[in-house]
Amino acid sequence: LFGLGRASPSGGCIPPSNKALPEAMSLSRALCRSPQGLAATRRATVVAPRAATARSLHVSTRASAAMWQGPAAQLQKGRFAQQTRELRTSPVALATQQFKLADIGEGIAEVTLTEWFIKEGDMVKEMDNLCSVESDKASVELSSPYTGKVIKIHHKLQDTVKVGSVLVEIQTSSGAAAAPAPPTPAPVAEPEPVAVPVPTPAATPAAAPAASAPGAGVKAPGVLATPKVRHLAKLKGVNLNNVTGSGAAGRVLESDVLAAAEGAPAAAPKEATAPSAAAAAAPSRPAIRPGEDTVVEITDNVGKGMVKSMNEALKMPVMALGEEIDLTTMIKLQKQLKGSAEKKYGTKVSLTSFMVKAMSLALTDNPKVNSKFGPADANPPTYTVLGNHNISIAIDTPHGLVVPNIKDCGNLSIVEIQQEVTRLAGDAMGNKLKINDIQGGTITLSNIGVIGTKDPRPIPFGGQAVIGATGRTMTLPRYNNKMELEPRQVMMIRWVADHRHLDGATLARFSNSFKQYMEEPGEWMLKLR
Repeated sequence: LFGLGRASPSGGCIPPSNKALPEAMSLSRALCRSPQGLAATRRATVVAPRAATARSLHVSTRASAAMWQGPAAQLQKGRFAQQTRELRTSPVALATQQFKLADIGEGIAEVTLTEWFIKEGDMVKEMDNLCSVESDKASVELSSPYTGKVIKIHHKLQDTVKVGSVLVEIQTSSGAAAAPAPPTPAPVAEPEPVAVPVPTPAATPAAAPAASAPGAGVKAPGVLATPKVRHLAKLKGVNLNNVTGSGAAGRVLESDVLAAAEGAPAAAPKEATAPSAAAAAAPSRPAIRPGEDTVVEITDNVGKGMVKSMNEALKMPVMALGEEIDLTTMIKLQKQLKGSAEKKYGTKVSLTSFMVKAMSLALTDNPKVNSKFGPADANPPTYTVLGNHNISIAIDTPHGLVVPNIKDCGNLSIVEIQQEVTRLAGDAMGNKLKINDIQGGTITLSNIGVIGTKDPRPIPFGGQAVIGATGRTMTLPRYNNKMELEPRQVMMIRWVADHRHLDGATLARFSNSFKQYMEEPGEWMLKLR
């Protein structure tokens, strides 16, 4: 119908070409099923794609009859004369486009929305940054494929957004629409079949000129252009290979395509006035050097031990809890005691020694955490609550990561714990640790934050039920009791536990005890003997 389909000798209608609108295809199929279907449809309104010029198409009974053979030609003249069919494309000034989260690969099904660069009511252009999203593998800034006005934002900051969800709606302009011609009523005379007139290039700007070069409008290799610009070039019959882009790095813009369609050089003035800027905007990248992969054999005992312990750790089902610790008061106390401890005991007390002691106090409150699960084939299953707090500490050495432990921390003072930390660190750096220093740990603390991470996630090992890892200390604004913002020294800690015999409530209570002892050192006075 109206040039979207053509008659078939068999009495049906050949489907429209791939340029036809889905709505027109649906209507054409409905009419092709039966001549009686003509009486079921009075009018169909079809919205033209935004890239096409809005126009009104009127198909009279005479034009409709030209599309029919076989059963359609047998309809009576009077029946056709009484029925006027009109199909029109309505000019649309504005259109709403939904920008959805596309699949960014790497098996990512959802992301966290971390930043909006726009707000509702803002005007955006193509390639403007809309938002930033983050997954567990990457952080990506998403740019707009449309030019228009932001009318609705569907998600807030820190929302989890699934692939395919609508992020934002943008109201775009459909371009200058031609004024629709007044409808022409269908003649009531004889329904003799007539040919549907083919639109001329003057009436339909989308028609390709006869003199167009072969392959015009086809995606041009090596040409920087958005899909929208490529579509416009296809409509205008412009070969992108022959267009000099005026955008960044030689990108072809809409204005370049329109200028090329009118026969004007698109970016000649810009190149003439600033050739050096254009050359600087698109530097040629160095040739890719052939890389050489190297297979490294793990032959040292520390490395082989880590492989073995981590393979065993994968057999354990784990759970994790995170907590924020305000260290402001503890840091002040540690600084106050550092000088006197060094003067009196010959050692500087560190935050690590305070954290080890706080863990021991928290284990006293929650003894089940200081445990190990029994043999996997035991029936019934068992676990052992350990009597001593042998707290392991992770130490980074030139020989690799080693995890010696401080024996019976529940019976040691802060100064005594610090002396053990200093001894173990020195022996580890000199590769002089003894077997007794390595064996017998019941729970582990990894102070990896001193290297520079924020929120680590450790893995339990050696049959221990719990491991904790701390992030770096950060100065962040926090509200006090008077609801006033003030700078505080904040650290994140992550606890990972054996979920076979420890549940979330047990681990949470242990975490709360540790937090209280670190944030309120005065509580220690009630526990120490």
